[in-house]
Amino acid sequence: MVENESVTGLVIALGGRIYALHQGTIVRLGERSNLVHALCVHEGRLYDAGRTMQVVDTLTGETVAERDHWILALCSHDGHLYDAGSTNRIFDTFSQTEVGKREDAIQALCSHEGRLYDAGDCCRVYETLAGEPVAVREDWILALCSHAGRLYDAGAGGEIYETLSSTLVARRGEAVLALASAGGCLYDAGEERRVYETFSGSVLGEREEPVAVLCAHAGRLYDGGAQGWLFDSLNNQNVLAGRKGITAACSVPADLFAMLLAQGEQVPQPSWRKLNDWFAG
Repeated sequence: MVENESVTGLVIALGGRIYALHQGTIVRLGERSNLVHALCVHEGRLYDAGRTMQVVDTLTGETVAERDHWILALCSHDGHLYDAGSTNRIFDTFSQTEVGKREDAIQALCSHEGRLYDAGDCCRVYETLAGEPVAVREDWILALCSHAGRLYDAGAGGEIYETLSSTLVARRGEAVLALASAGGCLYDAGEERRVYETFSGSVLGEREEPVAVLCAHAGRLYDGGAQGWLFDSLNNQNVLAGRKGITAACSVPADLFAMLLAQGEQVPQPSWRKLNDWFAG
């Protein structure tokens, strides 16, 4: 199993706890009272949100917005931070302005080619600020991803589409929960418990539980899910074993990451073990 001394600048959420991975150590940045579903870097700050129904500045712990629903997605777009979630509304986070309303829960937000898009249980992809649907699917849409100048969507039906043309590019046997662009390739993962290179259909690895999180970081791809293990996807090697499911992950710029480390608390661990075989999550 690989040792993760080279992994730095990656922030993950395990349930309600938020951690930074740094050269073989793990630093606790904060803890929320319920699951964290989203992490997002915006204007030099890291924000987290989830079932606490709050958007929080991760570094300071300050609540910057409160909602009356679970927050399932955060997105930085054109100088604004946006949030959306289980009661079908999309907000400009800091101004508290409602910028969109859908018929059902919103699962994903994505900034693509100068436009903001949203999708979810209403089975449509919308250009958010225009309020116009740009694609219709037969099942819930659970993931959006901007890759190589094109927007892609995937969801409960297992199909992956190039969104704006509605071209089917791949089909899986079960729900696709996550998409990510890394190193010039598009990847997907989900209920099949596998990580795929989307267009070729090549399997990078198989997991013991569904994969709900994919994150591109420093030229690598990482995946995690309900079993609490974080994998270097391209090498198919485990870099962290946690006791709680991984619910979100985010690549953080070096200057912001240094500030997070300075405020965090290093998690003690036995000197004879590595993070890939022990972690008191």
